[in-house]
Amino acid sequence: MIEEIKNIAGKLLKNGDIGLFIGYGRNSLGDVIPVFIQKEKDVKTLVWGSDCFYNLTTYLTDRDITRLQEGSIGILLKGCDQKALKVLISESQVRRERIKIIGVTCDGMKNPDGSILSKCETCDVHDPDPALCDAVIGGKSTKKEAKDDFADVAAVDALDSSARREHWNRYFKRCIRCYACRNVCPLCYCKECVLDEHNPQWVSPSPSADNNMFFHIIRAYHLTGRCIDCGECERVCPVGIPLRRINRKMIQAVRESFDFEAGKDQKTKSPLTWFRQEDPEDFF
Repeated sequence: MIEEIKNIAGKLLKNGDIGLFIGYGRNSLGDVIPVFIQKEKDVKTLVWGSDCFYNLTTYLTDRDITRLQEGSIGILLKGCDQKALKVLISESQVRRERIKIIGVTCDGMKNPDGSILSKCETCDVHDPDPALCDAVIGGKSTKKEAKDDFADVAAVDALDSSARREHWNRYFKRCIRCYACRNVCPLCYCKECVLDEHNPQWVSPSPSADNNMFFHIIRAYHLTGRCIDCGECERVCPVGIPLRRINRKMIQAVRESFDFEAGKDQKTKSPLTWFRQEDPEDFF
């Protein structure tokens, strides 16, 4: 598969179809990192494997990257990552015609010990969407489909209100407000985050249990109906806060209330961003 990736990326760069290709490489320690290639000869540094867990769509809204690249951008995307791209397209943050997408089959990303990542255990998109991609590499995934019963959410819901508050307080007290969760999220693309505003200041930047809870709850609300459960926020958290558990609670609520799942297609907007005349109004 990696040779196919190199060949396609190389041709796109050689023919001038793209001016930049975003894929995976390795650093001097052997760890997988995102790489940004502008010359055909450098495609030899590309890699693909079960440790390519980064969601590369994050960089499609990175202004430090896109403002320097006037032409088209090529990108390697797993099926789950394509869900984030579809949300970005639906929100007019990425122009589809400017992106050359190489879709790659994924059998699930793995931890260093060989165990599958928790986000991959509940993922239901292992094959790239041929209708979205300019090229598809790999056959049908061998990973079995897993029904997501939101057991992690149910375990917290089963607690009474005081126990739930203590459950989250225990985690939020750890937060050092490094903002790694926000910075890695492909759907946190605002140039200026409302949580960074000082006039008015909605939440203090100083780490404290209450401020931390406020920060994470607001972020979860902003992702409601948009989060595709890529799990990057939880993966990068340096203090081990189970952030997916918060976002998945919102994902479950949107599914039950609106029968909607973010990232299924690039035309349908989140139900929280528009309305229908027949929407129930019992709460008015």
